[in-house]
Amino acid sequence: MNSIEDRALLTTLERRLAAALGGSTRFGHLALHWPAAAARRARDTVAFRTNDVGGYGPIPLDRTLDITTVTARFARIPEFARTDELKQSRLIPCADHDLEELLTAPIPMDRWITFETTVGGRTYRLHEGRWHEASQATPTNTALSEPKSGCKVIWSSPACAPTANATS
Repeated sequence: MNSIEDRALLTTLERRLAAALGGSTRFGHLALHWPAAAARRARDTVAFRTNDVGGYGPIPLDRTLDITTVTARFARIPEFARTDELKQSRLIPCADHDLEELLTAPIPMDRWITFETTVGGRTYRLHEGRWHEASQATPTNTALSEPKSGCKVIWSSPACAPTANATS
């Protein structure tokens, strides 16, 4: 995003995402989904390993990917720091409850989050770490697993670089 308007839009989107990460539904709803880098390992996953998120240790996540577990942790992080922490946090599917049998390489947590919000009559979605502008507005409480047709990428996180494939 290069223009001043784009930077202003990105700031608005990131602020709304930060509020949602803390549990607010004012601007839209968060959901967790399987990113492309981990989708093929979904059946084998029992639990998830995370890094130290927000300085409070790992987030205990089982295969249900309960978003309230994530928002409870991010609510403890100051709002201004939440989106940076999201991009730095990593999630790894594991085949065991001891979190020792890793099924993929660490995947940035912003690739696991979906979020949709409307700004100035236009709908934007965060999907796999990228903000997309949707050509048609849809309800903000729709959990998303794939970007809808008619979307164009308007910003991509540096954390969206392809991750290395873990060996099976």
